[in-house]
Amino acid sequence: MVTTKLGHHTSRAVIQARSGLLNSWDDDTYNVIRIPRESFLMSIWLDVSTAYVGGAPSITIGYTYDGTSVTNGIMTNAVSEPLETGVKRAIRETVNSFADGYLCTKPLLITVTVDDGAAATEGIVEVFALYTNIF
Repeated sequence: MVTTKLGHHTSRAVIQARSGLLNSWDDDTYNVIRIPRESFLMSIWLDVSTAYVGGAPSITIGYTYDGTSVTNGIMTNAVSEPLETGVKRAIRETVNSFADGYLCTKPLLITVTVDDGAAATEGIVEVFALYTNIF
């Protein structure tokens, strides 16, 4: 006997979200992108358009989900490399294990934690997230 239970949930669009520019912000954790509930998060990138100069700066990407916050749960400082310009991909990186996820019940906030590490010049970064809503 075979029981068939087909789902009829579809996605109408793939959404690319972008944070604002993070430029000379105080050392803190910031909520930068809200991923709505019933979403499938496909990828996250950090664009370091202007690198930090000197010091030991740290930029991590994390999340807040269902009351739990993890400041480096998506991208660690080893991957963000704020002293080097370029686009860094968070999901499927080898240092952290944040995999693609289906966010089924609650929204997720993507966070960025910044510590300038006494850098002589602070850099400019922004975060991008690619996701789709499942209806």
